[in-house]
Amino acid sequence: MIKFRLLALINLLFLSNFLSAQSNDSLKLILENNFIVTQAGRTVQFQIQKTTQAGTVSMQNAPEGATLDDQLRFSWAVPAYYNQPNTAITFYLYVDDTMVDAQSLFVMLQQPNTAPVIDIKSSATLQNGVYRINPTMDFHLDVRAHSTLTNDSSDVTLDYYFNENIDLKSLHNVKLDTTKNSLKLKWSPNQDQINEKYYRLTLVAKNKNNIKTQKVLLFALSSNNHLPYFKFPVLDEYYISDGEQLSIDLSAQDMDHDSLLYRLIIPSKIGNPRLSEKGLFTWKVNSDEIHRLRSYFPMEVTVEVTERGPENPNTISKTFLVRKSIRNEPPKILNLQNEKLYEGITLDKKVFIQDGNDQFSDLEVDIIGAPEGMVWDFQNNLLSIHWTPSFDIVGIEMQPRKFDMLLVVRDPHGYVDQKAFTITVEHRENTEVTYETYLDYRNDAVHLIELLSQIHTQMEDRENKVQSLKKGLSVTSMFLAVYTASGNVFEDGSTASELVPFVGIMAAITTGINAFGFNDLGKFGSIREQTFILQQKLMYILAILNEYKIESPNSPNLENKEFRDNLATYEQWMVQDKLNFKSYYSKYKSLNFIKKRTQKAKKKAQKAGVEPTGILFLNLTEI
Repeated sequence: MIKFRLLALINLLFLSNFLSAQSNDSLKLILENNFIVTQAGRTVQFQIQKTTQAGTVSMQNAPEGATLDDQLRFSWAVPAYYNQPNTAITFYLYVDDTMVDAQSLFVMLQQPNTAPVIDIKSSATLQNGVYRINPTMDFHLDVRAHSTLTNDSSDVTLDYYFNENIDLKSLHNVKLDTTKNSLKLKWSPNQDQINEKYYRLTLVAKNKNNIKTQKVLLFALSSNNHLPYFKFPVLDEYYISDGEQLSIDLSAQDMDHDSLLYRLIIPSKIGNPRLSEKGLFTWKVNSDEIHRLRSYFPMEVTVEVTERGPENPNTISKTFLVRKSIRNEPPKILNLQNEKLYEGITLDKKVFIQDGNDQFSDLEVDIIGAPEGMVWDFQNNLLSIHWTPSFDIVGIEMQPRKFDMLLVVRDPHGYVDQKAFTITVEHRENTEVTYETYLDYRNDAVHLIELLSQIHTQMEDRENKVQSLKKGLSVTSMFLAVYTASGNVFEDGSTASELVPFVGIMAAITTGINAFGFNDLGKFGSIREQTFILQQKLMYILAILNEYKIESPNSPNLENKEFRDNLATYEQWMVQDKLNFKSYYSKYKSLNFIKKRTQKAKKKAQKAGVEPTGILFLNLTEI
């Protein structure tokens, strides 16, 4: 009976120590925030709370100048020269010289905007963001990179490449003289390069803080002089009626921006035919003038356009016929106007056609100069024009692109009405691509957060159990050892004396259990801290992105430059975040209790005839 009472006493002592160890879990540190973003020159301050009046708090890995006063107020004035991007500080709570809790603070330092400056000097003129190079002369370019606030270039490096290919460092007939922070270029273009016409040079300046400035220079090779061209198509024949003005837009354009001189060649001046300085031909005759002109019809009319300025001016010409119209109500275009739209936005244009004596189904409608992909449909008196410009319409010069067209309506009698119109397409970001990029990043971040949460929870549960068990076993081991060592004081043959060997065996077992499985405990804090910091960082970024309220490919903020710049930065960070996760996961898998769980899960899956799944069996190549 006494044996059973002693055993009950031993078990009660073991249980009380175990429960006492668990109650220590209520001794905790409370930080207002585990993740803080700041900048050099600012001060980080916050209050630390603890759930007990007893105990002391210390910090580890704190940067120079950081303080923690007696009231547990943390303060750190970040020096202006401080350039460490990330700082992790750990706070420990000690009660009776025993560490009972630890909390980590992660400080992310945002670098101020001190991007280096790129100065450019060129022998060519910069027009609309393009350096236009005359291939008959050598082209010279001087580039120098230096710091923003000073002209110092000692901590700045300059890199370059051609045509968006980071490995393309030279071109034919291009001489380069480069130093750490400067570049001199001399270019004598050959005929193949002239035919290619467009080239790009990307300049990248980087300072010691890895802050970059990038400029992209666009070069356009062109000959000395281009032929002018008619802005709108000119038909082969037109009809004129008495009392109605014939109006034809014969305006021309010149790629070299030379002034143009217009000349009208017409066999008669009756009715005062005119060609304006801008190329608009107008002619209005009455019935008497039509009668006097009867011998001229069909009348051949020629317009000549000559450059004004070059030594060898180019001239273009167009000849067309003007016929006398019989009594008819020709078709008339009523409401055609110029349009402006953006890439990716659909044009839905409605134009009304009037004809007093013909069926609308008998009218022929054509749009001369229509861009690829434009379609139109004519029913009754309504012409519907549809076109969605693609996202590559504007081109690399990023200048609005104009499409000059001529709407022509012809009736069965050969009478024609025509009106010129222009559609201007401006650049617009491809929001569908940006939206897909946003979804990819968000899905990757959420997936990593879920995995990190599982790892962190398992680590926290395991650590709490191990700490509690270890405290209970330590006290029990001590008691049993003392009891065994004191066995020689009992009388021979007594119950207490007979229990000594039994208690000694339990002491040995308890001591073995106390040592078994705890050799990994030192790794727990490191892995928990690393996974927690990465998890908090990803949650913080998702919170930032959520502020932009991106809900569909049509969300307005998809065109927000700040959002797109942030998203590009976070995409780059995600590459390193995934590498860090793989490293943390490998450490997690190396823990003894995880190895045992993995083996147990494998056996269970084999017994069930299935492949093992879950956090213990991640395929890191899919991360």
